[in-house]
Amino acid sequence: MEERERLQREVLKELIDYSEKLIPAVRTIVEEMRENVKEDTGDFLNEVIIGINWEIEVYNQCASLINAKSSYIDKKTMIAAVTSLGQSLGSGDNAMVADCLENDFLPFLNKLALAAKMVV
Repeated sequence: MEERERLQREVLKELIDYSEKLIPAVRTIVEEMRENVKEDTGDFLNEVIIGINWEIEVYNQCASLINAKSSYIDKKTMIAAVTSLGQSLGSGDNAMVADCLENDFLPFLNKLALAAKMVV
């Protein structure tokens, strides 16, 4: 069990560093999707979603450590956000995708980064 916790702490350190890049990228893609869609916005959105998925996977693997002292991150809220993102992506409505990223995922990513910092 001790080895698993050590590995969880290592990946949480990586998450903290990655979040410093991902969170501004999410803000940028939200702005692009609302105001200034560019030729590569679709590719950029895909990269952001890959990053979000990675952070969700890290959370799933480290939830026991993250939530050991408190339930700072509500898994049901995260699952609802994922469902909402899937629906908004399926709609093809850029404003809906932007709203989901801004209202559902930015708070989640910020909380996850803060929780990781508290653990590490």
